Amino acid sequence: MQFLTESAHWGLALVPVLVLLAIFTWLDAFKLMSLKEILLLLVLGGIAAVAVYPISGRLIDTLPIGFSNYSRFVAPWIEEAFKAAVIILLFGFNRIGYKLDAVISGFAIGAGFSVVENIIYLSIYPDYGAGTWLVRGLGTAVMHGTTLAILAAIAHELAERETRGAAASFNFRPWWFVPGFLVAVAIHMLFNQFPDRPMLAMLGAIVFAPVALMLIFGFGTSEAQSWLVAERAEHKAQLDVLRSGAWPDSPSGTKIAAWSGRLDSETVKRIRRYWELQAFLIGEAEETLLEEANGDAEYDAAALRSALEEREGLRRALGPSIYAQLNQLLPFSRNDYWELSELKQRLDRG
Repeated sequence: MQFLTESAHWGLALVPVLVLLAIFTWLDAFKLMSLKEILLLLVLGGIAAVAVYPISGRLIDTLPIGFSNYSRFVAPWIEEAFKAAVIILLFGFNRIGYKLDAVISGFAIGAGFSVVENIIYLSIYPDYGAGTWLVRGLGTAVMHGTTLAILAAIAHELAERETRGAAASFNFRPWWFVPGFLVAVAIHMLFNQFPDRPMLAMLGAIVFAPVALMLIFGFGTSEAQSWLVAERAEHKAQLDVLRSGAWPDSPSGTKIAAWSGRLDSETVKRIRRYWELQAFLIGEAEETLLEEANGDAEYDAAALRSALEEREGLRRALGPSIYAQLNQLLPFSRNDYWELSELKQRLDRG
């Protein structure tokens, strides 16, 4: 009987936020996140929870929500900062593409954080009743996922101009994360203001979270589709010009045309072909994402793998110096490169 009771407590504390994460992942029209990526994000969130516990967790005096001023007004700053650090790393390594991607990544990290945090508390306080773990599972856990998802979405909005500009001129701005962090802390702090009414805090979390995140989902889906349509047309036009033997009429095309005048004909041929292959591959990545949203994604895996292999051969043939200079001149954005990485992942998954 005790085993069944403890199992129920663990289920109440750990399962709801994972179910909600699964629903959000399923709703993603572009199917951006693989199971392996979701598991990695959960682990990263769990690591953040382990790291923050010696600083914050030990000082929270009462479950499900501490009664002290520390747990009301200090802990939210510390916990949201540790979670935000993971999102900042993902942005830095260009692992966040669209707003949908940002929301799911943020919620997954927050879910991982809450699962590990609840495991710690389940181990320390095994005698607490089902009500405590219901509040922890449906309230605190969902809150942790929601705050980081909102932080990530706001940061994505502020970073768009840089991530959609030429990758060579990209500048990482730490201030992108400040407004979202303040919003996340405010929501977290509000949740912690009801220690004597935990059910009210829980109901607030489970009502607010789905509504807020679904609104962001709807906006993010529409935004991503409009980007894909415009960028697919742009890359197709770029590809057509390159295949005709000319350079695109753009700042990048002008600079590369001037530079190529100082190079031998074989190197110029390789540069043109490299640009052509890059435009083709990124265009195919965008086309695949658009088709995925319509439920009928198809691509020629053999042709794409062949193009990737040829591009890699050209990179080696150009040499480090020419390749580095070419990368500085090409017009592709970090978002374009992220789309290409998504295509590679699809190819790897077969």
